[in-house]
Amino acid sequence: MATDSWALAVDKQEITPQSIGSLRIMEEGQRPVHQTNSTEDGNKSDEEDKVDRATQSLLNKLIRNNLVTNTNQVEVLQRDPNSPLYSVKTFEELRLKPALLKGVYEMGFNRPSKIQENALPMMLAEPRQNLIAQSQSGTGKTAAFVLAMLSHVDPALKWPQCLCISPTYELALQTGKVIEQMGKFYPEVKLAYAIRGHQMERGVKIKEQIVIGTPGTVLDWCGKLKFLDPKKILVFVLDEADVMIATQGHQDQSIRIQR
Repeated sequence: MATDSWALAVDKQEITPQSIGSLRIMEEGQRPVHQTNSTEDGNKSDEEDKVDRATQSLLNKLIRNNLVTNTNQVEVLQRDPNSPLYSVKTFEELRLKPALLKGVYEMGFNRPSKIQENALPMMLAEPRQNLIAQSQSGTGKTAAFVLAMLSHVDPALKWPQCLCISPTYELALQTGKVIEQMGKFYPEVKLAYAIRGHQMERGVKIKEQIVIGTPGTVLDWCGKLKFLDPKKILVFVLDEADVMIATQGHQDQSIRIQR
């Protein structure tokens, strides 16, 4: 694979969504007001837009986690061919490990969504191949790449084998929570957070098989601190790729990590 081919592919494939502005909860009788953050010339800066999109993604995940109290509506949508949740397969047909299947069902998933049904067979295939997955928010992209990481890990090997980087500290924690929940019945696999505030002594080698973090900290861990050997990474996930590639700083760090 060419060094930057994945970054260029993301650039071409991802369509930058329009900013939705600020979200306001209105009381009855109030008129909606559209509010945006603007620069001095009246246009919203690219940097602010990318941060907003990362925050928006986190909010979507938190809202979905907290508002879905039953699976009835999800089951209805999964039978609708026009829904992004539509699926004709079961998780058993995707040949997941029994411990992971148990974790999936414990979280309330009954069958894979469309993105999971299409992407997981490619993510789990041998030999491994590169993949760009694009789907609207709430359709299970995070669960898909989490299952892929957990499936490729060899718990007998005590070093990082899967690396996932997210654009923000909060999104990294949210993804880590999904890993912990889905891996609940797979305790042999451990998770380390490469995020601000996680202090480690120099010279220490990470023994956890999965590392989730933000670009700056991950780059330090791979480079000057040498907490992990990036050559041993089997699965590299760039979460919220459109935000990561389009944001100055994140783009450079992500490409350096991938190289």
